[in-house]
Order: sequence, then structure tokens, then C-alpha cells
Amino acid sequence: MTYALIPIDKLTWYHVPSLLAAEAGRLRYDRSRYPIHAVSNNAMACHWGGLLEDGHGGMRLSAEGRARLAEWKASPEGCAWLASEASDDEGDQQEPAVRSHRQTPTESGPAPTVEVASQLTLFPEDAQA
Repeated sequence: MTYALIPIDKLTWYHVPSLLAAEAGRLRYDRSRYPIHAVSNNAMACHWGGLLEDGHGGMRLSAEGRARLAEWKASPEGCAWLASEASDDEGDQQEPAVRSHRQTPTESGPAPTVEVASQLTLFPEDAQA
């Protein structure tokens, strides 16, 4: 039985990726990347919330986590999230030249102006020499 140290009232973007990774069996312990808990802070929050439990080599969904994740997946918010993730994954399969048109200048911010670029020069006198 899993005990929640910190109850989680609602699943959010903070919890869902860790729960989905655990459901897929991809939430593995990695001490080189996460030296404190061997998993991300998000996963630990889910663990402390009673949604994840220790497994062999990684964390897995607890019974509570499995039920809450299934409920979230059936919700309109969950359906929208999963559809968005599926379309992102589909876009990642395209060739880079095809994908590059997806990010327009307005999405990545305006192109730097000459004035902004000159501010990046640390030693303007040396640059003209």
C-alpha cells in the first residue's frame, strides 16, 4: 500500500510526464543525471503524492497512480494533451527541412537587429581593428 506524504489534488503538466513514463516502463533510476533521488523532482513529487512506487530499476505506477492517470486520460484536458503529444511526435518523424517551417520568426521571437547585435560585442574597439 502506498502512503501519500504530500497529497496531489489535481494532475498537472508537472506530474503527467512522469506518470506516463512510468506507465510505459521508461521511468528508470539514473544516479548520474539525478544524483539526489535518482529520478527527477517531478517523479519524486509523484512518489511522495502516492502516485508512484519503487520498482525494480525504476519507479512504477501505484494503484492510486494508475487510477488517477486513467481518469486524467479520459478527461477533456487529458485527451487534448495526448492529442497534442501525438501531433508533436508525428512532426518529429518528418525530415528537418520539412519541420523547420513549423517555427516561424514570431514563434522564436523577432530577428535580432543590428543595434541588438552590436550590444553583444564585448570589445567594440577591437572588432573594428
